[in-house]
Amino acid sequence: MAQLFQADPTATPAEVEAALKGTAHRYADGAPYQSVGGYETSFDKGTGLVDVMAAVARLTA
Repeated sequence: MAQLFQADPTATPAEVEAALKGTAHRYADGAPYQSVGGYETSFDKGTGLVDVMAAVARLTA
């Protein structure tokens, strides 16, 4: 979160959340992902693994 706000100090919390969820790495093993609230998620993996570089790139694009 701090790195994303540093990259774009004017970003809203919703924009930061969207960048994090939209760029998360999806795991292949475990429970399948399902679309919930517009995002792919899994009960045992959440939205996936945070990819900070991809999230910063999306937020500042």
